[in-house]
Amino acid sequence: MINRNDSPKGLPTIKDVAAAAGVSLKTVSRVINGDEHVREQTREKVLAAIKAVGYQPNAIARSLRVKKTYTIGVIIADITNNFYSAIVRGIEDIATSKNYSLLIANSDEMLKKEKQYTRIFVEKQVEGMIIVPAGGSHQYLEHLAGHLPLVFVDRQPEDFKGASIVKVENSQGAYNLTCHLLQHGYREIAYIGHIASLTTGEERFAGFKKAMEEYGQEIKPFLVRMGSKTVMDAFRATQEVLTGQPRRPQAIFATNNIMVLGALRALTHLGLEVPRDIALVGFDDFETADTCRPRLTVVSQPAYAMGREAAIMLFRQMEGAASGQEITLPTELIIRESCGCLGQFQRQPGQEKIS
Repeated sequence: MINRNDSPKGLPTIKDVAAAAGVSLKTVSRVINGDEHVREQTREKVLAAIKAVGYQPNAIARSLRVKKTYTIGVIIADITNNFYSAIVRGIEDIATSKNYSLLIANSDEMLKKEKQYTRIFVEKQVEGMIIVPAGGSHQYLEHLAGHLPLVFVDRQPEDFKGASIVKVENSQGAYNLTCHLLQHGYREIAYIGHIASLTTGEERFAGFKKAMEEYGQEIKPFLVRMGSKTVMDAFRATQEVLTGQPRRPQAIFATNNIMVLGALRALTHLGLEVPRDIALVGFDDFETADTCRPRLTVVSQPAYAMGREAAIMLFRQMEGAASGQEITLPTELIIRESCGCLGQFQRQPGQEKIS
C-alpha cells in the first residue's frame, strides 16, 4: 500500500491514488470531479484509495476545472454588532454543510462601500451573495440579478424589483412593544430611532405610530429623534428629548440594540434610574440585555434563523429556483424589568423636566 510519506514533501498526490486503486490518472480525475460516467465499482475503489493514502484534492484547481469557486459573498452592516454576527453564523452553518466558504465584508451602512465589495466579490467569482442593504438606491445590482443569485436579509433594498429577502415583522413587533407600554399606563413615549430611510426604520416607526393612534395618543415631535447610527448618536438624541423640554417622557422606545445602549448611557449620565424614573424598552435582544440591571424589556429578532433562511434561499437559487421569494419571520416580546411593568414603578404624566 502507498504511504503518504512516499511522495515528495510527504504529501500524497493523485499519482499515489491511481497506484493504490490500480487505475489511470484520468480515472482518478474523473472521480474527483464527479463524472457520472464512471462505474460505481471503480468509483468506490478510487474513493477508498483517496481515504487510504490521505489525499486531499486541490480545491482551487478543482474549482477552476468545474467553473465553481465554492464561495459566497456576505455584506453586512457591522460584524461587531451581535445581531449581524448571529446572522452570519446562521449563513455559515448552512454554507459549510454544503462545503462552501464565506467572504465577509462590512459596509458600515455606507452604500459606497457596499458597491465596492460587491465589485470585489464579483471579481472573486463568488457563486452568490447575501446582502444587508445599506440605505440608497440598489439599481446598480439589477444587471447582476439575471446572472448571480442574490438574497437580501433584514431589509428591503431600495429601487430593486423582484428582490429575494428574509426579514422579520418589524411593524408588528414595534406595535406589540408600544401596546405593552400603553396597556400599563404609559402615555408620553419618546422614540429614539435609527436611520429613517432604511425599511426597518420605516416599518418600526409605522408600528409605533399605529399603536399610539389606536390608544388616542399624540406623537409629540419633540419626543422623536431619527437618524442615529452609533451609541453616541443615540446618547445625544436621548439627552435632547430629556433636557430642555416642557416635561420629560414617561418611557423611551429605542429601535435597535445600539439605540438602547446609547439611551441607557444617557439615562445613567443624567442620574435617572430605570424603571423608577423612566421606562426603557428596545427592539433587539442581545446577550447582556438579560444580565444588565435592570434587565431590558425587548422585542427579540431571530437573527440566527434569518441567516439560515437567507442561505437556504440562496442555495436554492444557485440550484435553479426563481428569485423574488420573501420570508417574514415573527418577533417575540420579552418582558423583563426595564419597562417597570413587573413592579410598581409606573410613572404619572407631567413629571418635572431636567434642566
